[in-house]
Amino acid sequence: MKRYELMWIIGGILDDKSMEESLSNVTKSISLPKKSKVIKAELWGKRKLSYPINNYEDGTYFLAEIESDSDAISKIELILKENESVIRHLITVKEKFKPYKVSTK
Repeated sequence: MKRYELMWIIGGILDDKSMEESLSNVTKSISLPKKSKVIKAELWGKRKLSYPINNYEDGTYFLAEIESDSDAISKIELILKENESVIRHLITVKEKFKPYKVSTK
């Protein structure tokens, strides 16, 4: 199983209660497919969008680290596309950090 980073944006400005509900709803739906689990999820906060998306000028950003297989990732993408409150999402493979060797001469 690989580790992935998932970022999603909810359109509009949400109050604190709505932000927490949205975070828990999406993390629950991520855990629905077998062989996938949420390692950590965090709220990045409210930000102005670079350009309007679905008539929204502002959005609330969320970031999650998940562990899953590739079959479950396609199911998670489908779940996010069906969620009407999510206006954008992005899933990337989280690469392991490789230390950089510095030679001293």
